[in-house]
Amino acid sequence: MAAELQPRTSQAYDAYLETATARFLSRVDSGGPPPAGRDGVLPARPGSEDGIIGVPGGLVHHWAGAAFLRGARLEEVLAVSCAYDAYSRMYRSVIASRLLARDGGNAYQVHMRLRETEAGISTVLDVRSTVRYVRVANARVYAVSHATEIREVRNAGRRDEQLLPPGRDSGYLWRANTFSYFEQRADGVDVEMETLGLSRRFPLMLGWMIEPIARRVGRRSVARSLTEFAAAVQAGRITTDTCLNLAAKSAAHAIS
Repeated sequence: MAAELQPRTSQAYDAYLETATARFLSRVDSGGPPPAGRDGVLPARPGSEDGIIGVPGGLVHHWAGAAFLRGARLEEVLAVSCAYDAYSRMYRSVIASRLLARDGGNAYQVHMRLRETEAGISTVLDVRSTVRYVRVANARVYAVSHATEIREVRNAGRRDEQLLPPGRDSGYLWRANTFSYFEQRADGVDVEMETLGLSRRFPLMLGWMIEPIARRVGRRSVARSLTEFAAAVQAGRITTDTCLNLAAKSAAHAIS
C-alpha cells in the first residue's frame, strides 16, 4: 500500500527528535548513562512510552539498548564503529555499505543498502546518513547519526530495479536517527544505543496484527545490532584507524 510523508508528520517527528536529542545530551553532560551492570548485551527497552508513539499521520519508533564489552578498549571499539566500508560484513541487515566522505575529521557521510524481513515480507532501503562523533572526555565519546535521505528500492537487485522518491513509498521508514554512547571502564567498554524511526500508521483493521510485529522488530533490531557490533569488536578484524584522531579532538560538544 502506497503512502506519502506529509509535512505535519515530518514536523511532528522533528519536534520529537529535538526532545529526544536534548535528553540524550543531558545524560551525556551528567556523566553518561549508568553502567550496563553485566557482561554482554542487555534486553532492549522502549526509548519512550511503549516504544511506538503516535504522531499526526505516522508513528515514531523509539528503542534503546546497552551492552558491556568486557576486555575491550575504547579506541578499538571506535575503530569498529567507524569502519563503514565493512558494515556489510558485520551486520546481517546491511547488504552494502560505503564511506562517501569525511568532513573535519569527525563527521562522516555514509551510504548503506539495508534489507529488513519480517513475516515473509522484505523491504530494501537505500539510506544516506551523516554521522558525527564527539569526544567529551578522555574516556567518553558519543555519536549522532542522521539519515539525510531514505529511498525504498523496488525490485532490488533486478534489471528493473527502481528507487522510489523519498517519502512516497510503502511508508516502512521515512526518517531515522541513532544516538550512540561509548565509555571506557576499568575492565571494558560500556555501549549505549538509541534508535528513532518514523513510519506510516498501521493500516486500519490490521493494526492489531501489525503492531506486535513492529514492536518485536524494534526490540530485536537494537539487540541484534549491539550483538553483531560486540562480535565484530571481539573478532578484532577491524584494523582501520578511522576514528583514532578523535583522541586529539576534545571539541565543543554540540550538534550542528
